Amino acid sequence: MNRRQKKKAFKKRFGFNPPRGISIRTATRIMEYKETIIATFERLKAAILNLWEQVKKPALELAEALKEIHTAFITPAEKRRRQYIAVEDFRTKLLLRQQESEAKRIEGNSDIHNHDRR
Repeated sequence: MNRRQKKKAFKKRFGFNPPRGISIRTATRIMEYKETIIATFERLKAAILNLWEQVKKPALELAEALKEIHTAFITPAEKRRRQYIAVEDFRTKLLLRQQESEAKRIEGNSDIHNHDRR
């Protein structure tokens, strides 16, 4: 049986042409065992989800413990430095908001625009 005949036989048996990129023989085997393959993957999915549920809580506890350990080793100077950076970041954001609101107020004020045109 040549390739064309195999392709026609596949189409007659399954109702569509075999997919490109894999051999007709492989496509035929996949279609024959389709239900078994799907059931196997569903069981695999359930097993992975079950494993994740068992591992999730200890992993989150470990992450929390590592975070506490990390913060315990911060020196007071480093703590002050981080606080200073946070305050400066807040000031910068506050100034930007004030500048944006002032710019909007100026744009919305028609008296200033009329004054500029004179």
